[in-house]
Amino acid sequence: MKEQIVVTLTSWTGRIANVPTVLDSIFAQTIQPDAIVLNLAEEEFYGRRIPEDVQEYIDANDKIQINWRRYNTKVYKKFLPTLLLYPDALILPIDDDFIYPPTMIEEFMKVHKKHPNSPISGNHYYRNGIKCHCGCASLVQAKHFEGWQQYANKNEFREKCTSSDLFYTYLAAKNGYLYEETETDFQYQMQSYNSVEEYYTYNKGRLGISACVCYKYLGVMYKHFENKGKPYCVLGAAQTEEGKKIERAMIEWLSPCYDLYVVEHDGRDFEYTAIKFAKEIMTEKNAPCLYLHTKGAYYKHGCTLRVRRMWKYEFCENQEAYFKAVDVDHAAVATPYTGECKVTWFNGWVANPQAFREMHFEKTRNRFFYEYNMFTDVDVIGIRMNDIEEDYQHKTMHEDLKTYFNS
Repeated sequence: MKEQIVVTLTSWTGRIANVPTVLDSIFAQTIQPDAIVLNLAEEEFYGRRIPEDVQEYIDANDKIQINWRRYNTKVYKKFLPTLLLYPDALILPIDDDFIYPPTMIEEFMKVHKKHPNSPISGNHYYRNGIKCHCGCASLVQAKHFEGWQQYANKNEFREKCTSSDLFYTYLAAKNGYLYEETETDFQYQMQSYNSVEEYYTYNKGRLGISACVCYKYLGVMYKHFENKGKPYCVLGAAQTEEGKKIERAMIEWLSPCYDLYVVEHDGRDFEYTAIKFAKEIMTEKNAPCLYLHTKGAYYKHGCTLRVRRMWKYEFCENQEAYFKAVDVDHAAVATPYTGECKVTWFNGWVANPQAFREMHFEKTRNRFFYEYNMFTDVDVIGIRMNDIEEDYQHKTMHEDLKTYFNS
C-alpha cells in the first residue's frame, strides 16, 4: 500500500503572506504530497482571520487544510500537532520562508526506501556525533516522537529549550531512532523568500537562511563578497563613523584574497556577534577561516594603524603560511604573535574547524576575553615569533603589543 505523504508548516502574522509562494514550490514537486497542513494559533490570528488572498489560495486547493490551535507554541506547532491528524503518514515539516527545489520530496523518498524506519534530515549538521533534525526540511513519522506532548505543551520547556531541532533529534533518539540524511544539503540549496522584503538566493556552500534570520533579528547585518576558490574570512565591523572608514579600507585589501563575510554590528558586546558568526558558519562549512575586526573603530592609540598594516601584510601577502599551519588533524590557530597564555594579540587569527569547535566562547563585557581566553585548549601557533630578532619592523610591532598588554 502506498504510504501517505503529508507536508506540514506553521506561520505567524509577519510571514503568513509567504504561504502561497512557498506552497507553490511544493505543488511543483516531482512527487506530490497527499495533504498539506498549515498549523496556526488562534492567539496569533484573532478570530481565525488571515489575509484574504491567503485564505483564497487555501480555499482553492483541496489538499491544504488549516489546523487551528488555541495556543501559539511557535516552532513546536510546525508539525507536532500534525502527528495527531496523520499518525500513520510520512510527515515532511517545512519552513514558511523557503522556496523548495522540485526534487526535494523525491530525494527524501529515495532515502526512505533505504531506511524505512528512520527519520531523515534535510541537512548535514551533526552535534556530538549525532545527525540532527533539520527544521526547514525533514521526513519523520509519529513513532519517532512518542511522548512529545509532555514536553512541547509546557511553557517552561519551550522557554528553556534553545533549539527545536535538537529537541526533535534527542526525542527521536530516546525512542530508539537516529536520523539519516539526504544526499543534498537542502539548507544550502533552497531559495529563501520573504514577501515583504526581497528574495535571497543561497547556493551550496553559502550561509543558510536560518543564520541570516537570526542575525537580522539581533540587529546584526552581514555582507558577502563571494570569491569562489579563495579561503574564508570574517571581518567584524563595528559601525562607528571611524569603524565604517576602516571597514571600507579593509574590504579593499581583503576581498581580492578571500571569500569575505563582513559582519556589521554595533559593538555593544565587543566582538561577540562577529566571532559567533565565524564560529557557526565555519563549523557548518567545516573549513578554516581568517578572523579580523575593524581595529581602531572605537578608540585610537599608537598601535591601531600599525596593527592593520601588519594584518594586511601577514594575511594577504603571507596568507599561505597561516592556512598551511592549521592544515592539521587537531585544533589549531595561527596568529602573527602569541605568548605563554596563548594570546591572539589584537584578534587577528586563522583557525581550523576543529579549533572553532573547541573554542571557549561566551558573551562578556571583557573585551580581552576574545584575545586571551577563547583558545586555551587549542594549539596556538605564532607564525612570526622566530622572526622577531631578525626583522626590525616586526620586532617593533611585538614590543608595541607587549607594552600595550602589560600596561
